[in-house]
Amino acid sequence: MKDKFDLLVVNGEVITERDSEKLDVGIRDARVVALSPSLKGNSDRVIDAAGKLVFPGFIDAHTHMGIPIMNTYSSDDFESGSVAAAFGSVTTIIDFTVQEKGQTLADSVAVRIDKARKSHVDYALHVNITDQPEKRLDEIPAIIADGFTSFKVFSTYRQAGMMITWDEFRKVLQQVNAHGGLLCLHAEDNDLVETLTAEHLAAGRKAAIFHARSRTAEAEAKAITRAAEIAGELGASLYIVHVSSQAGLETGLNARARGVNIYLETCPQYLVLTEECYRRENGHRWITTPPLRTQQDCEALWQALADDQIDVVATDHCPFTIQQKDASRGAFHLTPNGLPGVEALFPLLYTYGVAHGRVTLPQLVRLLAKRPAEIFGLYPQKGTIQIGADADLVIWDPNAEEAIAAKHLHGKADWSPYEGMPIAGKLEYTILRGQVLVQGDEFVGQEVRGVERRVAKR
Repeated sequence: MKDKFDLLVVNGEVITERDSEKLDVGIRDARVVALSPSLKGNSDRVIDAAGKLVFPGFIDAHTHMGIPIMNTYSSDDFESGSVAAAFGSVTTIIDFTVQEKGQTLADSVAVRIDKARKSHVDYALHVNITDQPEKRLDEIPAIIADGFTSFKVFSTYRQAGMMITWDEFRKVLQQVNAHGGLLCLHAEDNDLVETLTAEHLAAGRKAAIFHARSRTAEAEAKAITRAAEIAGELGASLYIVHVSSQAGLETGLNARARGVNIYLETCPQYLVLTEECYRRENGHRWITTPPLRTQQDCEALWQALADDQIDVVATDHCPFTIQQKDASRGAFHLTPNGLPGVEALFPLLYTYGVAHGRVTLPQLVRLLAKRPAEIFGLYPQKGTIQIGADADLVIWDPNAEEAIAAKHLHGKADWSPYEGMPIAGKLEYTILRGQVLVQGDEFVGQEVRGVERRVAKR
């Protein structure tokens, strides 16, 4: 008797973290249940992926849907942002809680989950600790036990009330690590940032390029150095978000060479854009933190990806509309920080990584699927194509060609920092737990809702 499948994907080249192979994928009850060069069975639906690449659904481990920044909110909520994610081949996002003044960590999680229920892709949460960190130490074990095992703190943004001191950082890192969690750090030295910002503003230098001159690579490296020293002293693991510079990268790698268990993440904007964007007529629209860097920094990060020295590429997706960006009238210190990215993550990494010969297909899967899944407790349910895993699949036509155009994107930002950049290929399908979200240019997952993912402690 032939097997009965809910969905069969046949004749495609299946890409895993190890290799690629022509395989059929059999899906039943939201899981991958069969992999074979030629599956025999009945299915409610068959997708012929001949000539196409079949990837595991990708994970964007760093998104910010609808968060408050500078008296406004990032323009995508979980609904619009998750549609954009699906068109970007992303089937799982990891977003962040927003801790209000006086709010417990548990309450911040509950509020964020309520907002995330609109998502069309699966989601997990990092827990921000921004208000009175030392008073939150006793809350951390229960949060971890409840399945929220990753936390985030900031070594900058003092004036916004988000910064953590190094003494507080040590105590939070020790507590998180002791109970099986992982602490993520936005690493910039606040004293240096505030000093340089004040100098430029005092001299009337408000143009976008002075965003980069105020938040230097030195500020990133200095904060990573201090954080890694503390992590090494404690024997704790540490995850550095959005490494943007060669200096920051080398600092992290040097700490790793000394035995510190440090994970490094970068973002597509630091791979394919440079600070020259800030010199454009509307250069303030490219303001994000950390800033865009030089071409030398881009090349150093690409080399680190090729050498398997960076663990994760994620987006820091935090979009704003043209109106929101332009309200600052070009002043760098008044422009909301952030760029849209979740829809461009895989297309950019495939094109400027794989198609340009910088990384291999298995490396791409490790960076965008397996490693984020492993680090944040989602593997092997997510991040791979193997029997028993969630049936999250991406089918990509490598022979098509297109270019990024804001008018064809699906988030609420009405512009793209990557406008006009050629893309080597085109999305055919995005599939979440056996359900088709995207087919060609059409979103067909209106009735599909993402599942909240909680994980066991490390």
